[in-house]
Amino acid sequence: MPVILWTDEYEVGVESLDADHIMIFSLINHIDEAIRSEAGDRTVRRMLRLLLTLAIDHFQHEENLMKKNNYPDIEAHTAEHHQIATKLQSLIGAYEQDPSAKVSGKIIKTLATWVNVHIPGTDMRYRPYISNKKAQAQPDAEHRLQAEAG
Repeated sequence: MPVILWTDEYEVGVESLDADHIMIFSLINHIDEAIRSEAGDRTVRRMLRLLLTLAIDHFQHEENLMKKNNYPDIEAHTAEHHQIATKLQSLIGAYEQDPSAKVSGKIIKTLATWVNVHIPGTDMRYRPYISNKKAQAQPDAEHRLQAEAG
């Protein structure tokens, strides 16, 4: 049984960000299953590192869209991203030192809290500023310069 389940309630209105979130949900569920089935520490470590890479890439993408669309709370949102990434790095380090059930449980609890608090709370606040329509309507600086030089 998945530890977290994607539903429409998590949609932020930008297809690429929603796709990232779906992949993150899926990977968290796979990590949980790998831990529960005792797939092996090496497998779990690889999946945790992949999750961290995916999360950092996703955060950067989200922050770029927030900046591009003049989201007023970008600093607080970015700080929260940094806090999540730091916590993930710390937990991965702890798991690499001690792949016990106690550490595994902390990891799953942290990951579930991240998606169940950050996405429906923090991410939903940028929704009025960033949507598929708005993200497409405001070309990045390079495209604006090309159009103006046109």
